[in-house]
Amino acid sequence: MADIDMRGSASGAAPLWRTVSLLGVAQIISWGTLYYTLTVLAAPIRQELGFTELTIFGAFTLGQLLSGIAAPLIGRRIDRAGGRGVMTAGSVVAALALFVVAIAREPVVFTIGWMLAGVAMAACLYDPAFATLFQIAPDRYRRTVTGLTLFGGFASTIFWPLSHTLAEAWGWRATLIAFALLHVLVCVPIHRLAIPKVKPRLSIDVAADVAHTYERDRRLIWLAASFAAATFVFSALSAYMISALGTRGFTVEEAVWIGALIGPMQVLARVVEWLFAGRISAIGVGFAACALSLVGMLLLNVIPAAPALGVLFALCYGASNGILTIARGTVPAELFGSHQQGALLGSLARPSFIAKALAPALFAAGLSAGFSMRTGIAMLAFVSAVALVCFWLAARGTPAPRRIVASASDPI
Repeated sequence: MADIDMRGSASGAAPLWRTVSLLGVAQIISWGTLYYTLTVLAAPIRQELGFTELTIFGAFTLGQLLSGIAAPLIGRRIDRAGGRGVMTAGSVVAALALFVVAIAREPVVFTIGWMLAGVAMAACLYDPAFATLFQIAPDRYRRTVTGLTLFGGFASTIFWPLSHTLAEAWGWRATLIAFALLHVLVCVPIHRLAIPKVKPRLSIDVAADVAHTYERDRRLIWLAASFAAATFVFSALSAYMISALGTRGFTVEEAVWIGALIGPMQVLARVVEWLFAGRISAIGVGFAACALSLVGMLLLNVIPAAPALGVLFALCYGASNGILTIARGTVPAELFGSHQQGALLGSLARPSFIAKALAPALFAAGLSAGFSMRTGIAMLAFVSAVALVCFWLAARGTPAPRRIVASASDPI
């Protein structure tokens, strides 16, 4: 594989569409095995080991908190040395993590496995992949981000039924070992061979100075708060979607049907963003994501049990979630320029990982303290409004020359 410098010039490098497609396959596996599979495997794990829900999902929460702690460090490493080594190592750690969970018989070992998985998430999910793509093709970065998220959107669609089928046939331990082998046999080669080497432009000391400069920028604080607030809403509501729809009068069957539409709406929104990327800046996409989230939550607070309105909620909520991922990867480049994308994305990822980890537990604590579900949904609408305001504070006054608007006709 040819070397490539930070500006994306390469000689004899593989076509970019091939790199994005291969990384997309790795994203499906990484998201599917590290993030989605526990939802399906929690029941057989609890049945065999006797662990409580708190033990199982508490370990997963600790892993996500560790992801948030590690994300900025991993981002800076990508800035200095490129994503090839980092993402390869992340897949190795992912395989080790899944193997440790697979052999666990005590809560301590089980927790250690998910903490290792947390480190792997920080090294091989969207944020390191986005930073890597920026190094490879800064001039086509936005379209590569959208293309990658189109792949990632199918992770739950593939791995929820796959996890269930394998667990029924082989048991949960063998399923996790099979997933560990996927990282070794598929993700490690992809990250090692599909990602070109890079030649760092900044020394370690200079890179650290640039990162610290960004961290002192108030716009970064507002942007991090916006993404964290939006992530909090998505994470909390995902755990209580059926119950929340039930407060509006939907039956369980109707609520499940509406919830099932959210995934396709995410993918649809990303396709639309792909088609209209040449007309709307990444900052505009971020505003749309925050606004749609607020509209979706307001709808959930007031709609009657009418199927058409339920579909409208799923459209707004799913579309917001779908394009927010793109905004997280592309807005920093428009706000802050092209230096140290790894450090920027890592700094933004930390509060979002923490919000994602804590949201279901905090929402559940509120319900246990006596808040009704309707009150909880109203509070989530308020948090969505906070996300929109924080995004506006981050984006205001951004110089137009820094905005990166992709043309819909640009090839990958």
